[in-house]
Amino acid sequence: MTSPEIYLATPLIDAGAEPAALCMQLRTILSLLPCAALRVRLAAGDERGLTRLLKPFCATAHEAGIAVILDIDAAPDALAGLDLAQIVTRGGADGLHLRDLAAARDAIARFGGDRAVGLANPRTRHEAMEAGEAGVDYLSFGEPRPDGSMPPFDAACERASWWAEIFETPCAIFLPGLGDIDAALATGSEFLAAGDVVFAHTGGPEEGARALAAALGASGDDRHDG
Repeated sequence: MTSPEIYLATPLIDAGAEPAALCMQLRTILSLLPCAALRVRLAAGDERGLTRLLKPFCATAHEAGIAVILDIDAAPDALAGLDLAQIVTRGGADGLHLRDLAAARDAIARFGGDRAVGLANPRTRHEAMEAGEAGVDYLSFGEPRPDGSMPPFDAACERASWWAEIFETPCAIFLPGLGDIDAALATGSEFLAAGDVVFAHTGGPEEGARALAAALGASGDDRHDG
């Protein structure tokens, strides 16, 4: 079984935040934890402010050779007045993370293949298949909801396993905690989405990055031994 790549999600960043300190912290984290992509989670705001806030995170991740996916973490109706594709393009991101299939379809049409589009937590298997047919670049299962609540992890793993076994479009499984690694890896997902398991670690984000890297290494050794 091939080990999944890490898809790191930042804490939610308020519209008025100054990104310098978090970008500095990210440089350290990315040096400790090999990642394929960084999802920058921004609270809803105006387009100009969101673009300004996104740019330094793109620069930091791109310096490390890592793709950046924008996630404006809000309910779909809060995003209705925003030109998300324009924010992605002007901010220098490589893609867009969405929670609504209709919005994902619109973004796919706007980008025309130039940027990635991902869909989080498809509500049913049918919606997941519709998203795949629409051309999303990945699906993500078990993601925190906009209200902060979590879908049941067992159900998310079941859905991710089903998808990974049958379909070619990659998927991610969100990792709630270090103790959930084996179950997440067993899904066969191409990506392991990690957020609070790194950034809310009791020893700090850098220690969280070390702990996740070590846990993944240990799980990989166990799988090879088995």
